[in-house]
Amino acid sequence: MKKEIALASTLFMVGCASNPYLAPIEGKDSAKLRLTSVPSNNNFVRTADPRGCVSDKVLSPIATLGSKANLVRSLSRIDIPLYNKEIPDSHQNEVYIPAGSEFSFQFNGVGISGFTPGTVEADKGFMYSWCRKVVSFTPEKNANYEALYDYVEAPNGKKTCDVKLFEIVKGADSNYSKVELKNYKVEHNYCKHL
Repeated sequence: MKKEIALASTLFMVGCASNPYLAPIEGKDSAKLRLTSVPSNNNFVRTADPRGCVSDKVLSPIATLGSKANLVRSLSRIDIPLYNKEIPDSHQNEVYIPAGSEFSFQFNGVGISGFTPGTVEADKGFMYSWCRKVVSFTPEKNANYEALYDYVEAPNGKKTCDVKLFEIVKGADSNYSKVELKNYKVEHNYCKHL
């Protein structure tokens, strides 16, 4: 039993150590980013394809949001102001990101989009949908940001995912507020195969 506990502890520590976003980047300027996912789904946040388009490539993991966050022990808090207590803890993760040059990351949200009764037992009749977005911006040194992944109504009346990016700024009265950034890109087009 002791061997199993030691092995599990080692795997847990190695898993945490392999995520470079959980600590300031040594020798580089950093900013802080809170990743937030409002819907009750699972969201896997990874670095983006260098071309800045939605990709199926498995790139470096940044965070896991949703019910699976507890399973992979992905929850991280680094004291970014204005933590949203109305959103479950498992849907918020705070990480360090490099500052001073463009940084891109991809939200990969998967949720249950419907149910078909009477289908095979293997999938229990659930229908899943993926919604992916790539966000790119240039973080400033020591700044605090929040990326909010949520579902919005599209022009055709259907729901789609979207991301808003905010900077959390301290005012003259020493209170913090969230200000939506003007210079960021949200991409939803898939990468073309080379």
